[in-house]
Amino acid sequence: MDGMKSTKTYKIPVDDGHVLHVEEFGSLQGQPVVFLHGGPGAGIGQNYQWPFLSGDFRVIAFDQRGCGRSQPFGSLENNKTNDLIADIETLRRFFNIDKWLVFGGSWGSTLALCYAISHPQRVSSLVLRGIFLARPEDSQWFISSKNGASQVFSSDYAKFVEDFNQRSNPHDKQDLCAWYFSQLTHEDETVRELAASKWFNWEGSISKLQQHALDVSEHANKQQMYSLALFECYYILNDCFLSENFILNNCHLIADIPTHIVHGRYDMVCKCESAITLHKALPNSTLNIVENAGHSMTEEGISKALIETLKSISINT
Repeated sequence: MDGMKSTKTYKIPVDDGHVLHVEEFGSLQGQPVVFLHGGPGAGIGQNYQWPFLSGDFRVIAFDQRGCGRSQPFGSLENNKTNDLIADIETLRRFFNIDKWLVFGGSWGSTLALCYAISHPQRVSSLVLRGIFLARPEDSQWFISSKNGASQVFSSDYAKFVEDFNQRSNPHDKQDLCAWYFSQLTHEDETVRELAASKWFNWEGSISKLQQHALDVSEHANKQQMYSLALFECYYILNDCFLSENFILNNCHLIADIPTHIVHGRYDMVCKCESAITLHKALPNSTLNIVENAGHSMTEEGISKALIETLKSISINT
């Protein structure tokens, strides 16, 4: 790419004592993009750049509050959806960008949509993968024993809930997510790590159409594993800090924004219905349901669809 050849890193203070780890790569003359990672709590990691390599983009990526290399790590204080939206605006102003393409997958798609609803004039287009609309039914799909992914991956789900089912008071009606949160914030590090690995393994077991490892936590960074579990649990427990059906109720505010939706047919983390429903609510959107694909951004069909979408945007800009 022309212009900037290497990745530049920044530590950018935002409100409430949080400091974001931010990366910028691509072409300084390229189309501006903000990359929003999933989870919440996953961080940008080391392998997020590849979808943009076939086009002329200037990509801004950052670890959201409390995760990755942002500080303070694991902080739940002042860590809500509106705080993350404000951080995106802080970065846009910092890099002196007027409008940008917003790219997000899974929780990143939720945050992208919420940001666009709050600041539609700052969004040139949306590229969304693995749609999570943050409705109660979407969280239940992921965590409930009565419907959703648990009905397809019953043995993996049994491992996810075995400690909850064996807790000392079998008559305790405490919600599974609330129980996990108590474990993930326990004073005993061993308890926290065990809960994080159980949560991480459950999500990992349902993320790809073809599974390659029975215990994905064995191959994961412990810090990422913990932040993913902690923040996913925290946000689900608090309905993602959004009013019920917030995104669909406000789609009229972003109806004119070109939106490209990519979703795996057999996505067990974020159900396919969410992508179809969003597409119907956004008249200026395209929908690509990828056959033979689940949730992961790295699955062959998903990655191909994302690269082709971005290449098309780059050519037509």
